[in-house]
Amino acid sequence: MQENKSNNIIEAKDIYKCYWVGTMPYPALNGINLHIKPGEFTVLAGRSGSGKSTLLNLIGALESADRGQILIDGKNILAQPEQQRSQFRLRNIGFVFQSYNLVRVLSARENVAYVCQLQGKSRKQSEAIANHWLNEVGIEHLGYRRPDQLSGGQQQRVAVARALASEPRIVLADEPTANLDSSTGRDLIQLMQGLNQKLGTTFLISSHDPDVIQAAGRLIKLADGRVVNADQPQSSQPVSITSACPMQNLPLRERLRGFFRKKNNRATKKRQRPIGRRRS
Repeated sequence: MQENKSNNIIEAKDIYKCYWVGTMPYPALNGINLHIKPGEFTVLAGRSGSGKSTLLNLIGALESADRGQILIDGKNILAQPEQQRSQFRLRNIGFVFQSYNLVRVLSARENVAYVCQLQGKSRKQSEAIANHWLNEVGIEHLGYRRPDQLSGGQQQRVAVARALASEPRIVLADEPTANLDSSTGRDLIQLMQGLNQKLGTTFLISSHDPDVIQAAGRLIKLADGRVVNADQPQSSQPVSITSACPMQNLPLRERLRGFFRKKNNRATKKRQRPIGRRRS
């Protein structure tokens, strides 16, 4: 990995991301610039649709941007091929999702151990690691239960244990308290804060929950796909929608649909063309 001269673990530079409805682009991120230092407990705050989840997906190498760079330790992860990105995620990033995303047929212990086995660890090693992290999040005694035998708060604790089991440098949590009651949500955030302080792991959390925002060590506010904090690099100057959302990024399905539509239109016009008189 190239040397990181900025001392930031995460940097977003001039990030644009569009989603497409048919052939119409809808910008989700509009020139995002931000930086996060190692060990920070940072919250991305904003209304629904402000771009929080999209930005987390890009930082986690789950999606690609239409323009710009995401640097992790100085290396642009968006420039990596998919297989390399997958390995990068497995060894560097832990994920906590709003809907838990636990494997329903596996026990809590097996869910946590699974990520360790993906890293190549033995079953015995993986189970020992799973037991350790379930103990850290306070539910080792429930390790034998499947997700449908756990409460929402307990499932999210399993998700936190799974995120940390791979010993990542970064944990990304997308609205982790959204499906929890306020008391359980506060307990979860306090748990994550404690782990952040104990381990030094960088936490980046998206949320519009006031309790999560209040717990932030650092707050980054988003609105309409742009950073609106004074302490962050300002969003890039607006560019045209054709530059931010180039047509070559139109999904293949829509490109094929457009191709066959044009082909059918040409065939229809050809059939409707009047036949001229023959010369005598």
